[in-house]
Amino acid sequence: MADAQVAQPQRKPLRATLARFGLASVSSAAVSVSHLLVQLVSVRRLDATEIGTLAFLLVILQFGYSLSNALVSTPYTIAVNQREEKGEALDFFFPINLMLCLVQGIACAAIAWAMVGPLAAAAFGVAGVISLLRWFGRANAYAHHTPMTAAISDILYAGCVTAGIAALLAFDVRIEEIGALLALAGMVALIPFGAGFLGRHKPTRLVGAFSEYRPVWQRQSAWTLIGVVTTEATANAHSYIVTLLAGPAAFAPIAVGMLFFRPVNVCITALTQLERPRMTRAVAKGDERGALGSQRAFMAALLVIWVATSGLAMVILWAFPHILIKPTLDVQTVMLAVLFCAALSLVQCIQSPMSVLTQAHGAFRPLAATSVRSCFVGLAAVLVLTLTVPAVYTVVGVVVAQLVMMLGIYRLNREWRRRAGEAQ
Repeated sequence: MADAQVAQPQRKPLRATLARFGLASVSSAAVSVSHLLVQLVSVRRLDATEIGTLAFLLVILQFGYSLSNALVSTPYTIAVNQREEKGEALDFFFPINLMLCLVQGIACAAIAWAMVGPLAAAAFGVAGVISLLRWFGRANAYAHHTPMTAAISDILYAGCVTAGIAALLAFDVRIEEIGALLALAGMVALIPFGAGFLGRHKPTRLVGAFSEYRPVWQRQSAWTLIGVVTTEATANAHSYIVTLLAGPAAFAPIAVGMLFFRPVNVCITALTQLERPRMTRAVAKGDERGALGSQRAFMAALLVIWVATSGLAMVILWAFPHILIKPTLDVQTVMLAVLFCAALSLVQCIQSPMSVLTQAHGAFRPLAATSVRSCFVGLAAVLVLTLTVPAVYTVVGVVVAQLVMMLGIYRLNREWRRRAGEAQ
């Protein structure tokens, strides 16, 4: 009886942890699957120019999420979880977010107009605005520890996109229709956040919002933005350099390898939004053990997802290689690419929780400096490898850069733990 009483408190935190990560992972995976369906349909139904345009616009939308994290979502989350006032005092973030949404909408519209035409520009312009509104809505839900709201939004979005794609298959699919579908799904997925969330995005307060936002920019966002830009440059260096110097055919096996681990990247992004408020609150309260416990649980969840994804990739490559590997691609080269991408994904799974904890400490400037160093290492390594060995080996250069980043973040966290130990 005594043993049962002791065991019960140990199982409860485990169930809570699994439920916490499972909710975010499943809802984010649903969004990832819906976008994958969009890409598969585009390959079947669109011409080459439209396929490339859609893929590039999806990259722009993804980069917009990173910019939102740097400029709005992360500072807002930290502010909410480090102070008592959670209402009017932080309203200046919402007009800033509105401006960022409009900038992305204009960028998407300009790209779509130049590559396709005015109808695509209108559709993807609206989709660009809505996507960042929804992204900040998710961050707002996680910041206030209501993850179910974010999960419902994700499920609504994925359901609308999937149903819309199924309906479009009955007709001649056009890129403008896909853009309109993404915009409509985003609008529906805003419903869980409520009218109050949208109402706080007041353009009339933009001038005053800039004034209130300036200290946040100087203390956090400027350094986070540097980190985001250099991290993006590091992560995508092989994509641009290989395509530019060796051609898109040389990049194709790498693209297939990256496709296997896309679910891991989606889960990293989603779980980061989930765990950042928890770590920030623990650090603000001086709860070192709680912050480190959150980091370990975050890392454990990512490693479980990585193991499952790697296992699935192995099964597909050994038993059903024809599913993703076209006859024009060399199977051995693709397998090598998957191996390198698995190593890269593993490093990112270890690095990301440490990076979130570093942000919770407020160490934005040292984190940016670490990111800049890894960026230079990655660019140099990928360029040298592209000029000297087969293109598939350029992924190794990105792995090296990410290891430099991971070790730098580890040193920052170790220094924080040392100072926390001395303060006790």
